[in-house]
Amino acid sequence: LTEAVQEHIPAGTPVALRVFGHKEVDSCRTDIEIPLGPLNPTAAAAKIAAINAMNLARTPIADSLKAVRRDLRGASGGVVVLVTDGEETCDGDPAAAVEALQASGFEVNLNIVGFAIDNADLAAQFEAWAEAGGGHYFAANDQSGLSEAIEGALRVPYVIYDQGGNEVATGQVGGNPVELDQGFYRVVVKSSTPKTFNNVDVQGEADVILKLE
Repeated sequence: LTEAVQEHIPAGTPVALRVFGHKEVDSCRTDIEIPLGPLNPTAAAAKIAAINAMNLARTPIADSLKAVRRDLRGASGGVVVLVTDGEETCDGDPAAAVEALQASGFEVNLNIVGFAIDNADLAAQFEAWAEAGGGHYFAANDQSGLSEAIEGALRVPYVIYDQGGNEVATGQVGGNPVELDQGFYRVVVKSSTPKTFNNVDVQGEADVILKLE
């Protein structure tokens, strides 16, 4: 997380940080530790350094997801990255929380990073929740893998539409390229202030590179 705020998220980007499992033993508590605001890398790194995981704390995934709209009040949407090393243990329903968030009309994409998840069924569940939330699941088994997973999860998503307004592909800024048939497309980048590229001309097997300023 320190790498994320110091290296991967540009200073000034609107960021909020919610944490669970760090305040009380056997607790379902979830707290907003960095309220939504322009990222100050030094201040954010100091706040993260002061957070310590507590043994035997519980995992309120659903309650944390229910708080997303409140945490991001004032924003039109954004990318939510859920990092967890275990399943929901507070009798919540994360699937319902994801569904409610998507149904609310709030433009958010949910990426889930599972750390040291060795249960295939649980990993599949996380993947399903992320897909339902318009995002992706990233698996990590060590510190290096966790760094790479969080960096990937923080990439801004985009959606590609054809001339009829139909969604034909999705991707992430800085991620793997997307293959499209020849034609004209509209690309919507779901950053904190959405950016739209209209009439993107894809010709034959030529590469098309779009640049964000």
